Amino acid sequence: MIHLNERELDELLRTKNELEQAAYAEPRRLVFEGDELSIPYLASAESVESAETAAPDIVPESFLLDPGQKIAFSKHPRYAYVRDHRHSFIELNYVYSGSCTQTINGNRVTMREGEICLLDTNVVHSFEPAGDDDIVINCIMRTSYFNTDMLGRLSGNDILSHFFIDAVYRSTERGKYLLFPTHGNDKARQWIIGALGEFYDPGLCSAEAINSFMALLFCELLRVYRKQRGTDGQGNKGIAALADILTYLESNYRDVTLESAAQHFHFHPNYLSRVLKQSTGQSFIRILTDVKMKKARILLENTDFPVGKIASEIGYSNVKFFYDRFKEACGVTPGLYRQQARDNDRRGL
Repeated sequence: MIHLNERELDELLRTKNELEQAAYAEPRRLVFEGDELSIPYLASAESVESAETAAPDIVPESFLLDPGQKIAFSKHPRYAYVRDHRHSFIELNYVYSGSCTQTINGNRVTMREGEICLLDTNVVHSFEPAGDDDIVINCIMRTSYFNTDMLGRLSGNDILSHFFIDAVYRSTERGKYLLFPTHGNDKARQWIIGALGEFYDPGLCSAEAINSFMALLFCELLRVYRKQRGTDGQGNKGIAALADILTYLESNYRDVTLESAAQHFHFHPNYLSRVLKQSTGQSFIRILTDVKMKKARILLENTDFPVGKIASEIGYSNVKFFYDRFKEACGVTPGLYRQQARDNDRRGL
């Protein structure tokens, strides 16, 4: 399959979708109100005034992400006002073209072409109507996207590690946001366009390609942030150490124990257990089990190994114990999970 080239992607993004056509044609009426979402896209001044006095809508993940999907991209609707809302996922806004004005936690923020805003869970924000050339890409990420593998890729990237660990494990009522002055940054644009091409025209290994583009993007954002703040990145040792611990568990999941991990980092086991619980809200065993279940899903999807061999490969000597842990984590048995994964493969999902 030949992926979209940059010209084709640009044409796709500039074409008015159904929502934009409705907003453009009748800007003073209620343009959109989905069955699952009470957030109205409004354009009239009267409607905007009434919308601004209402409580923020809570946007469900199911509105923007398909079941099993952890990351998705969408074009923000032009010509329409989007009232205050918040959500349980992490959102990245990229100004592909033109500009974008939104109000975030009460602060009015205008972004130029190429700039990026990263929003934590529960951030309250709204968007002002955008014009023809104002194209904004929304990247939606479940908190589960930032598992130990992705957090491990950010090891040493203390600023973003801190942000994502807070978003995943310490979600608060009023989240945070980061603005990145990436106007004119060719690398950031290259990584985002690469991810968009894989998303809109998927092929073999597109999911892994998107993950790689996002990891490259986050690395570039760290460089931009450090340059902006004039820091060498040595400020938050605790968070950097936590990312290193998660990376270690990801690499040594088969036979690591609390004691061996503590010894590796020169900690007392009780101290390591307390650090993980305080930082992530999860126990050492819970984190390790999540890593093992992710590895099990990969093996079930991509090999014909018997379930017993998969259990052994990820460090379980008792097959029944593995069955019980897998069903508890995934809601189905390993055999049914494999069958469903292959059915989805055949349907191209």
